[in-house]
Amino acid sequence: MTIQVLPISPLHAPSFPTTITKRDTSNSHPLSYPHPLSLLPKCTHLTEVKQILGFILKSHLQHDVPTLAKLINFCTQNPTTTYMAHAHQIFVNIPQPDIVLFNSMARGYARTDSSFQAISLFSRVLYIGLQPDDYTFPSLLKACANSRALEEGKQTHCFAIKLGLNHNIYVQPTLINMYTECKDVDAARRVFDKIPNPCIISYNAIITGYARSSRPNEALSLFRELQASNLKPTDVTLLSVLSSCALLGALDLGNWINEYIKKNGLNQYVKVSTALIDMYAKCGSLDAAVTVFENMLVRDTQAWSAMIVAYAMHGHGHKAISMFDQMRENGVRPDEITFLGLLSACSHSGLLEEGYSYFNTMRAKYGIVPSIKHYGCMVDLLGRAGRLHEAYTFIEELPITPTPILWRTLLSACSSHGNVEIGKRVLEKIFVLDDSHGGDYVILSNTCARAGKWEDVNYIRKLMKDRRVNKIPGCSSVEVNNVVHEFFSGDGTRLEYRELHRALDKLVLELKLVGYTPDTSLVFHADLEEEEKEATLRYHSEKLAIAFGLLNSPPGATIRVVKNLRVCNDCHSAAKFISLIFNRQIILRDIQRFHHFRDGKCSCGDYW
Repeated sequence: MTIQVLPISPLHAPSFPTTITKRDTSNSHPLSYPHPLSLLPKCTHLTEVKQILGFILKSHLQHDVPTLAKLINFCTQNPTTTYMAHAHQIFVNIPQPDIVLFNSMARGYARTDSSFQAISLFSRVLYIGLQPDDYTFPSLLKACANSRALEEGKQTHCFAIKLGLNHNIYVQPTLINMYTECKDVDAARRVFDKIPNPCIISYNAIITGYARSSRPNEALSLFRELQASNLKPTDVTLLSVLSSCALLGALDLGNWINEYIKKNGLNQYVKVSTALIDMYAKCGSLDAAVTVFENMLVRDTQAWSAMIVAYAMHGHGHKAISMFDQMRENGVRPDEITFLGLLSACSHSGLLEEGYSYFNTMRAKYGIVPSIKHYGCMVDLLGRAGRLHEAYTFIEELPITPTPILWRTLLSACSSHGNVEIGKRVLEKIFVLDDSHGGDYVILSNTCARAGKWEDVNYIRKLMKDRRVNKIPGCSSVEVNNVVHEFFSGDGTRLEYRELHRALDKLVLELKLVGYTPDTSLVFHADLEEEEKEATLRYHSEKLAIAFGLLNSPPGATIRVVKNLRVCNDCHSAAKFISLIFNRQIILRDIQRFHHFRDGKCSCGDYW
């Protein structure tokens, strides 16, 4: 290892007790300077660290492990790529490093984008005969999690079991986190279930894992289990629980958690209040989201962005823009999420020119490079406005490789505007990237059916069958008395479903009396009779959920429904009539946005 030794100036050195003594030959008085190692906390650049290493080499301390440990620890506390590379160079040149030094290296690598280096270095450590301790595995497992290295994570888990360290209080949560980050949440649950008395950190790890894996029911079940124990939820717990409420649209539980947060003073955390805004917005209670925002004493970029996104998903484009203007007036710098909300707001409100302006501003004024999600918003903006050719060209000319989701956004717009030809070209682009998504086939098949192109319909359906691609079933949920009930389109096998079907049959007859006409053009089976087509429409999941809400909630109560797909035109029409004749507000969240039905009208203005 070649080191350039540079002079170290003591002029700006702090006064530390560890000194180097040198005699002044002019008056024979000793002069004391700080030892170079004591200057480490003042180093701001790698060059200065290298100067100190040069002194160590010159002093023949290059094999002194405690001395080199101070250098390595300093580098790993500031784990940039260059600092970690320097620490690595020092480490591999130590003839007999100890496990404490490796733990420091692993901890540093686990906090960088080069996390896998910790795993590679661990192989070297084992080769020279070092024995891991209970501080080794947390950093090593975190490195596996960051690298999505499931196989190496499993091997590390086995090694921890072999050494009897898998029950260590620091190892258990990192094991759970490693499995959830590597998309094996069931393995994480098995680890959790084997812990005799889980601590709050272990609970947080598994609840967070379920929330991030879009398994909110399991997350909330564990939260209830946590409540029954003697452990107290932390702000981290509540962030994941609020996220789960948002996924389910569980407003009643979200309200209870809000009261718990206020009672326990957890609303002092900006992230918790921001999560509340997100939860209320996704549960359809925009007014509650606004109240939380207005009561915040400190609002950072994430809080402002959450409010902008909330207005966007509820179709209030102008309010989202007004919120952005207030954000800038308050001196808060926007980030990529802020602009994602703005672009989405413009898309849902048909503000084409404004959308283009914000898209250009984010890079030109704020230096934010658009991500695939920003490009998706622009495709959606153009598609909704019917500028399909322009959207197609926009995707073709992107500086990055288009993803299937970008093309699917345009395919959905082609369906809305009935453009079969561009739809076919888009589907070909999608199939090059991914031909396993059933929704793609269904969208184009339905578009062709509406245009009367039955040969194309039959071809697409045969293609689905040959490739064994399944259609994603429509699923809607509604929360009644703190319980979330799920319904699937056409499912009439369970007894309670059959009863609900009979109630829905009566409901549709009432709707027809006030002008509702089932849009059977949306049922794309040429061989079905008109009555059969009506029955198919009648038992869509969102109608089942709304009917269940009507039957099981008091008069005048708001009905909140969450659907996994885009709401169909017929259900959208039926919801408007239901809101009118039963004097109910119906808030329906589909995969794209919120629809607020009241007095026979929808907040989207039939633009969605």
